[in-house]
Amino acid sequence: MTHWLFYAGEFSISDHDLDILRPFGMKIRNNLTASTFHEMSHNFSKAGMENLAKTRSHVRALSRFEPVKFACCVNSCICYTGPYADLDECPNCRTSRLNESGRPRRMFSYIPLIPRLRALMSNRTYATQLQYRADEHAKTRRPGTTTDIFDGLHYRSLLGERVVVGNRMYPHNYFSDHRDIALGFATDGFAPFKKRKHTAWILLIFNYNLPPDQRFQKDNILCVGIIPGPKKPWDADSFIYPLVRELLELAVGVSAYDALSRSLFAFHAYVITGFGDIPAVSMLMHMKGHNGLCPCRMCRILGIRIPDSRNKTLYVPLSRRNHPAPTDVVEYRPENLPLRSHDHFMAQAEEVESAPTETRREER
Repeated sequence: MTHWLFYAGEFSISDHDLDILRPFGMKIRNNLTASTFHEMSHNFSKAGMENLAKTRSHVRALSRFEPVKFACCVNSCICYTGPYADLDECPNCRTSRLNESGRPRRMFSYIPLIPRLRALMSNRTYATQLQYRADEHAKTRRPGTTTDIFDGLHYRSLLGERVVVGNRMYPHNYFSDHRDIALGFATDGFAPFKKRKHTAWILLIFNYNLPPDQRFQKDNILCVGIIPGPKKPWDADSFIYPLVRELLELAVGVSAYDALSRSLFAFHAYVITGFGDIPAVSMLMHMKGHNGLCPCRMCRILGIRIPDSRNKTLYVPLSRRNHPAPTDVVEYRPENLPLRSHDHFMAQAEEVESAPTETRREER
């Protein structure tokens, strides 16, 4: 018997393929180690179970999917994409791009997003779950009540707005099709080794079209890449560049197969939120971090120095009444903090860009 998978066309998966996919699926779901899988393949060799290397190769061939590799700085300062694509050395640390053999000294592997979203839409079970935004939530929504991200002002403001990419306005509106997908983007640094001297940065995509109890489960989170480290990137935008290119394609529309209607359609997806802790957001927004004079990305509360101390660390108490040094604000009220706005962010960015020296840029 031959089984069929629909994905912008048809191709067959044989029973032999399924016999290889089932053990591999069990390994992924249960986090089996390579040694455990090797032992299983040895014990069940008569049943036709392949070793891990052959299994991975077979799964890779069936998926018709490969990561895209980009050269990056050996210190992970930049990825050689966009404006850095033709450079021979890192503009930050001045290390060479290539080794003595003419090969990149380090590579960044980007895992494309569009093929995976297409695959979800071509699977009837997932395609049904992806209707949560336009079906279940839309039917149960009560105006004035916030129960999900789709009740937020940002998402609601996009509805009815034309999609604009660059200087071109397209004929479709944001989320005008019930199959349009709302995405979230997040990043965070982590130490992969016990000594914690090196850090890497993971790039994640969340699918808000899935029901709330499913969208943050491990199996439904899409990793598009890991910035390899060993330190925080100097220009994280260069590593996110391939993702941005795909998001622009998704905003315009890409061809995909709808398993529910069994037809091709123009598929759209839009990022409606980006988040992370203070170091991650400061990296993404090119802001000062948690020890900046104005450390919060939501409000303009100002930090102050520790009195009579050489410690340069700033702290941000709401009340400064007992602080010995004069301050511009005596007390901040938590219910009425001076919130940042888009215009304020843009004005600050203009100040940074127009600063005559690097020292003045840092002060901004």
